Amino acid sequence: MLEARAYKVAEPDDIETPAMLVFADQLDNNIGVVAEMAGGAENLIVHVKTHKSAAVAHKQLAAGVAGFKCATLTELEMVLAIGAQEAILAYPMVQKIKVQRFAELAQGEAAVSAIVSDPAHVRVLGAVASERGQALTAMIDIDAGMHRTGVAPERAADLYREIARHPQLEPGGFHIYDGHEHFTDEGERQAAAQRHIDGAQQLKGVLVAEGIAVPRIVGGSTFSFAHYARTEGMHGSPGTCIYWDTGYGGLLQDWPFEWAALVLTQVIDRHAGAEMVTTDLGLKAISDDGPLPQRATLLQKPDAEMLGQNEEHGIFRWPEPQPEIGSYLLAVPRHVCPTTIRYPGSYVIDGEGQIADYYPHTSRDRH
Repeated sequence: MLEARAYKVAEPDDIETPAMLVFADQLDNNIGVVAEMAGGAENLIVHVKTHKSAAVAHKQLAAGVAGFKCATLTELEMVLAIGAQEAILAYPMVQKIKVQRFAELAQGEAAVSAIVSDPAHVRVLGAVASERGQALTAMIDIDAGMHRTGVAPERAADLYREIARHPQLEPGGFHIYDGHEHFTDEGERQAAAQRHIDGAQQLKGVLVAEGIAVPRIVGGSTFSFAHYARTEGMHGSPGTCIYWDTGYGGLLQDWPFEWAALVLTQVIDRHAGAEMVTTDLGLKAISDDGPLPQRATLLQKPDAEMLGQNEEHGIFRWPEPQPEIGSYLLAVPRHVCPTTIRYPGSYVIDGEGQIADYYPHTSRDRH
């Protein structure tokens, strides 16, 4: 039996390391907490990029979420296959072949939306819609200051009007992502989110007065989703909090989320004189996002800092007494989303530490 804090793995010898483990009780806790923070799961359009799992998405759907946000067409395909009634592809498409695939997926009864942030996106989306004689829904992605994707707020109305003028496109509303605003103070978080909410509401008022529908506004990140979700006519869009990680947990220590996805690793060598141990927590096992010392937190030795990471090796500073070679460890990722893509699936561990299920990472593929 491997035990570390509230986590148990009854038979670690039955799981080939490194492996991603999803702890069922912690997962259920996080699904419940995010719904409570949003004032109800029906106020959420949740992002699936963290878990990429049809099984987890199905649990979210059963909990009552309104729909899903996706970063890839494979993620979109996944949520539609489990019965989602609303889904957004929150990644602008510029390649015709992708828009054609999107249009195929959008033929069903579910409300499926693309996002656009430039007239070029509108043109390719409109061209495919016209060729197919199929109405496609497009939301505008409003740049909240991150400058990754998104139309500048002062140009947003004109872009939205361009969608509305196209005979084969239907305006679907606004998408806002403020993932650059990592405010740890609740007042600062609320004030920042409110600025974006006020801007969106003002823009909606202008367009509605012109007779252009704005059916939905989806906004926020893990930091701010609750403020959007609790605003009438809007939905919040959290992602990472389904699994949680030390990146968010270190900044939001008072939030009641729990680490639900950990990596089972093993000590494969040790070097007492150098105060180092080597694990199989290499680049293929856990995300290399962020400073090297913070990429993984070992539950059995939280102060052990990663000193090196190669394709197959994760080396930690660990003074005496050192663990035995073969010892099992549980590692919490600093960034769980790009850790998920390292694995074809996750072993589901119940409260007694037993393997209860296996969740394939259904939409792990980039496309």
